Amino acid sequence: MTKFDEVELSIVKCCNRLGKGVLEIPFRFISSIRFLAAFWFALAIIAIASHPGISIQFFYAILLVTVMHFGITEGIFKHAAKKYFQKRKRPYLAYPKDIVAVGRKFSDGSFPSSHMATTAAMFFVLVSFYPSMFIVAVIFSVIMAFSRIHNGMHYPIDVIVGTILGMLYGWVAILIVK
Repeated sequence: MTKFDEVELSIVKCCNRLGKGVLEIPFRFISSIRFLAAFWFALAIIAIASHPGISIQFFYAILLVTVMHFGITEGIFKHAAKKYFQKRKRPYLAYPKDIVAVGRKFSDGSFPSSHMATTAAMFFVLVSFYPSMFIVAVIFSVIMAFSRIHNGMHYPIDVIVGTILGMLYGWVAILIVK
């Protein structure tokens, strides 16, 4: 184990223990795929309904980040790359005595965080159209990032790379639609 791996593991252990018994329910909810799908759908509907003049561009940008996310994060990183590289075990699987899983126990590779890629991509698009949502986007993104580490699903680098990928998807989508 490298020094970097040791630092990451200590961060995950610390986050996993932090708020034990208090944060599990809200973080399980926030990390739920159903919640996220409903959340993004509701935000998109509200945005489109409140500003019909930009609805087509906004819709295409959301569609583009969705396609990029599933094509790149899920398709390449999570599935195609595992043929050539050993997948990185999620913390709760790699260290079951030290880390307790919270929420759905994903068993695919931990790298990169799909939750963070989606969150960063969607908020990048949303803030590009609605700059007033910046603070909400940052707060929700930080909560999501912490929850993925707290829940034992990701290491910090997984969350960071997921965020970078998501911001890249959002940036490319905005460049294309605008």
